[in-house]
Parts: sequence; structure tokens; C-alpha cells
Amino acid sequence: MKQLICIILLTIISCNNSPQKESSSDNNISDTSKSLPNTKINRYSDICWTGTIDEKIPVFIRYQLDSNLIIGEITYLNSKDKLPIPLLGLIEEDKSYMLMEFEKSGNISGIIRGYHTGEVFYGNWFSPEKRIEFVLNLVKKDTVINPLETETKLEDVFGQYHYQFSEEGNIGDFEITQLPDSKAIFEIGSVTEAPGRNMAEINKDTISLTATHFVYSLPNTNDCEFEVKFYKGFAFIRYTKGYCEGQFGFNASIDGIFLKVN
Repeated sequence: MKQLICIILLTIISCNNSPQKESSSDNNISDTSKSLPNTKINRYSDICWTGTIDEKIPVFIRYQLDSNLIIGEITYLNSKDKLPIPLLGLIEEDKSYMLMEFEKSGNISGIIRGYHTGEVFYGNWFSPEKRIEFVLNLVKKDTVINPLETETKLEDVFGQYHYQFSEEGNIGDFEITQLPDSKAIFEIGSVTEAPGRNMAEINKDTISLTATHFVYSLPNTNDCEFEVKFYKGFAFIRYTKGYCEGQFGFNASIDGIFLKVN
């Protein structure tokens, strides 16, 4: 767990009255988790858009969908190297799109929110660091392009994952380490934006892991369950039985998209 998370957790632990489960021994496999069989993504063809941010910054966006998960990249066409930046997000319940630009560190440098009407995408681009917002205008672009590689292998999922919405924003960390005999140990921690800094935490637990995704039930709860699904370069954590009411600090949550940083 990153040092920043540790410092924040030590600072606010006395303010959090939510009960935390005891860490399990590395030698014991939790009976509250289950691996799922490996399955291939129901991949659609890449969807491509071109347009501008603030009517003057040209961009090219491509992505594909895995259910409501959006996996893609954005390229700033006026940049020197024109290197694509990972763009990950979700289709919300109201059918709006929320996409996040991830730097290599896991910091989120831009957030896109909007809708599309088939051939036109309209919305806004927001900087979490500078707290500024610009209009985003995109049109569908028909082009032949190699599809993004999104699937991963079990041996590649182990490591550290992170996201951060600027220094003052929400922060999350997820770490998973390989153990012998198809086992793994993992932990998750997150804090809400300043100044509140409430926390959500899943203490270290040992699980059986034979696939690139697993479901975990929080011990001593009836309906706090989540799925961790690994993709190439990131992990997606989602609740399977609704929000874990009363288990974490106010507004704190362990779900989200975590970029693999190590």
C-alpha cells in the first residue's frame, strides 16, 4: 500500500467507527472468495471519434466496450509525439459516458463526461488538478484500425494498482501478490477527497486464484460482495450486490478502475 494511503489512514483511523475485519493468515485460504473460469471479452469493434476540446485542441478517441466498461485511449493530435493515453471509464445508468485519462502513475489527468447520438458525441472535458472545464465536441470517424489488446494472462495480473484524482481528490490502491499452489494475497484501500478523507479498506486476505477474475464476500456480512476483474494494464472492481452499506467511511468505496503501476 502506498505511503500516502498509510499516512492518511493512521491520521483518520480514530474517526472511523466502521468495524474492520481481522487480517487473515497468509497460510489460510479465505472461504469468502471464489475464482471464476477464464472467459474471453465479448469484444466489439473499436469505436472511433475525432474532434476538439475547447474548440481548439484536436483529439482522436478510440474505445471498445465490455458490457458497461469502456476500454480505450485518447491522442492529442497537436502534441509533439502524439502518444495515445489510456482512457478508461463506464457507461452510467442514465446512458451517459464517463471516461478518465490515466497517466502512467495512475493519476487521472482528465475526465470526459457526455452522451452520443450515434454520429455525434457532446460533453465536457474536466481537469481534476486545475479544476477547469472545457466543451468537448466529437464526430464519429470510420477508419480501419488494429483492435486494442485488452485481455491479460493470469501470470501478469500480480502487482500494484492505483488511481488518484489529483493530490486533493479521491485516491485508491489495490495490491495482489502471487503465492504457491494457485493462491494469492490481496488488499484494497481508498480515501475520499480532502478535507474529509474518509476511508474504505479490505484488509489483507489470502484467496484461491485460478483465473483473471474472482468474487470476494466480506466476512461477517450478508450482502457486501464484489468482483475483481483483470485486464491488460488495469483492474476493474465492482459490487455485485449493491453498495456495501455501513461497511466503510462516509462516501468511501473500494470499487473503481485501478491502473497497474508496478
